[in-house]
Amino acid sequence: MYKNLKKIAIIMENLEYGGVTTHLIGLLKSKRFRNYEILIITNNSNKAIEQIKKEINYKKIKYLSYYSFNSISSDIFLIKVFLLLFKPLLFLLSFFQMIVIVKKISFDALLANCGGYGNFRDEMAGILACKALNKKNIHLLIHHCYVGQIFWNYLINLINIYIGKISDSLIFVSHATKKSIENNTSLLTYSKKKSVIHNGVLIRNFKKKKLKIFHSKKRIIKIGMLSRIDRYKGQQDLVNAFTKLPKNLKDKMKVFFVGNGDVKNINELKSIIEKENLNNNFKIVNYVKKDSLTIIQNFDLLISLTRDFEGFGYSIAEALYVKTPVIATKVGGIPEYLNNKNATLINPKSSNELIKAISNFYHFESEFKKKTIKGKELIIEKFNSENMSLKFDNLLFKN
Repeated sequence: MYKNLKKIAIIMENLEYGGVTTHLIGLLKSKRFRNYEILIITNNSNKAIEQIKKEINYKKIKYLSYYSFNSISSDIFLIKVFLLLFKPLLFLLSFFQMIVIVKKISFDALLANCGGYGNFRDEMAGILACKALNKKNIHLLIHHCYVGQIFWNYLINLINIYIGKISDSLIFVSHATKKSIENNTSLLTYSKKKSVIHNGVLIRNFKKKKLKIFHSKKRIIKIGMLSRIDRYKGQQDLVNAFTKLPKNLKDKMKVFFVGNGDVKNINELKSIIEKENLNNNFKIVNYVKKDSLTIIQNFDLLISLTRDFEGFGYSIAEALYVKTPVIATKVGGIPEYLNNKNATLINPKSSNELIKAISNFYHFESEFKKKTIKGKELIIEKFNSENMSLKFDNLLFKN
């Protein structure tokens, strides 16, 4: 390995490409983190890791994969019940697994990179393993809102109290995420240091590239939603609002839902679209083998309709950077950088506000595009990956 370089170990339990992956790529590509030796410890079912390897081909980055006991799942009811009842046992196995892994490696700082916090997770097991082995400089990063576990909530909160106490710092991607964790868990009860480091977009040169999957023979307004297909993400809200638009607007618009999701949620969405005779207006694209910036550039308008909570909203920030107009619900961390000067904010589940915003875009598209100028300036000045990595560097190594 490389001599005299600081070593950072990153533990992350993840399944699919999303904001957590985008965040990590931004960190790893930053000038400061390129000077470190990085070891990424992740579950072998992490589909996003191949995208990370594809985008970042640095010899100083190594990978260590393992089988995750905490991310075992099933659609069969009896197996679901079994997994729920034996969650603590699986977490205990994960703890001993992390003991074996952590014992074999050396690092100057460890970052437990956690997406949705609240369940038994590998990042938690990793932090406990570091404590058991007397490893120092341990930090927990949380991206998303608390995901409650009613059945084992008391036990999880006891573990949270301990994790908060032994971690050198707790890091949140937004004030909204911090508040959610504070309101729903005991993690912050005895924590030493709590920091908010907003996500940052990777600033780079790019050329607009047209993707065939979004191509249309006639001139239409291409509206995109780039997120997991799930009820709380609001795809159904867009379909319901679209049915109420005048026919002349419908005929000039097409919506692309880009993202994975459970088969049940995707089929339910398809059923609603078909029932409303909107097959010509909507297209579900489960996965596109391109980075999110390239995808977003192909939209005339990006819409984000999360119903309750969004930790930060990476696709929104990236849309601002590539000057794609945005309509978004004001939930979670989104209003911490988004406002009506750089985008259009609406209330969640408000069909009337959404209809009005889409209609306004059709009639006053140039006004929406003017807002993107301020949006791009904001991202470049404050919400970029170099600013983000500098704050992480200062926190991890107390510069």
